[in-house]
Amino acid sequence: MMMYPYLKLGPRDGILLIAAIIMLVLTLVFKWSVWEFLFSLIAVIISFVAGRMKPDKKNVLAFLKK
Repeated sequence: MMMYPYLKLGPRDGILLIAAIIMLVLTLVFKWSVWEFLFSLIAVIISFVAGRMKPDKKNVLAFLKK
């Protein structure tokens, strides 16, 4: 039974959460500043969002059809 059925979390969201936890551990172990933690977390989120973007398959090789 799911406690929060309105949250649709999948394996990609779990990987993002693991990456955030790794950043938190690195912050604590290597004594990063809050800014370094935030910048690295933002970079992970941007790369996660960019990885989920799918190219438009219609226009990828459109120049070959002409």
